[in-house]
Amino acid sequence: MKSKSCRIFNDHSDIWNNEFIDNIPVAIYRTTFEGNLVFCNRALAQIFGFDTVEELIDYPIIDLYRNKRDRGLLIQALTKQGRVADLPLAFIQKTGIPIWCAITATPVFDDDGYLCLLDGIVRDITQEIEESDTTVQWIDETIDRLKDVIIIFDLQGEFLDINKAGIEFLGIPKQDLLGKPLLEFIVPKYRDVLPLFFADILRTGREGGILTVMDRNDNEHHIEFDAFLVKKAGRAHHVKGIFRDVTKRIKYQRERLKEEKFQGVLEMAGGVAHRLNQPLTVINNIINEILTDLKPNLPIFQKINQLNENVNDLNEIIKKIGNIKKYEAMDYVAGVRIVDIDKAI
Repeated sequence: MKSKSCRIFNDHSDIWNNEFIDNIPVAIYRTTFEGNLVFCNRALAQIFGFDTVEELIDYPIIDLYRNKRDRGLLIQALTKQGRVADLPLAFIQKTGIPIWCAITATPVFDDDGYLCLLDGIVRDITQEIEESDTTVQWIDETIDRLKDVIIIFDLQGEFLDINKAGIEFLGIPKQDLLGKPLLEFIVPKYRDVLPLFFADILRTGREGGILTVMDRNDNEHHIEFDAFLVKKAGRAHHVKGIFRDVTKRIKYQRERLKEEKFQGVLEMAGGVAHRLNQPLTVINNIINEILTDLKPNLPIFQKINQLNENVNDLNEIIKKIGNIKKYEAMDYVAGVRIVDIDKAI
């Protein structure tokens, strides 16, 4: 059941006929989480080739995306980032003319904390972006001989060209790569950041970092990249990237971090075992003396004996802590991980 706030915002009232909103020169809109347009102004209708706001309100919004998966990626980015700014996406007008728009959007949550609405601003950036010609041969013999992976993408992240090192790395023939989106090779849990990656390149002209991709055999690789925007006649034309496999380096860093954690566990375990051993030994001796002086039929004897058993359990735990040989962790409460003593000895 939708909360009160969502019911109010989803009401198809005259809010999109409001003269003030309709005359704002900036294209604004509100959609439901499912993708239904709640309201928009005249500027948005004009961008997508509609004569009236009412006509656009009744139009399936998903049909305006050239790549329908882009809306899902937009939702994922909003859910994780909280806001997107000037995210370039490819759209298509009602008449079939392809256009590019920069989306700035913010999520609206209901009373229960669920994302129910999206508020956004749309900017037509078609004149700033020129479609790439996929028939052009981009990579020459010199680049083909490089050991680093060189990939050229169009502005939507699809392969335009790739050198031999890249073909060997992915293990897929060149003819099968061209036209495919880079998204297909990104590990699923990181796919939502890819649109933001291309947005940053278009906005700043250059971007660097690490992506986690999969090869033909579904093996994960950590790829360090340096990508930059190539312009033609002053307009964004395509993206060229240099990629290096740093999987071994990342693995080494993780193993080193694990070793550092293990060293910390060893030092802590040794200190804890040493500091607890002496007082527990004293307690154990006192309890044994008390038990020796008590008659077994006395009620207090059973309680002291139970106390003695628990102290012996503590002694066994201290021995295990002192014998830790490796780092093993286990899930605890609230997402916390603690050392699994039994597996670590």
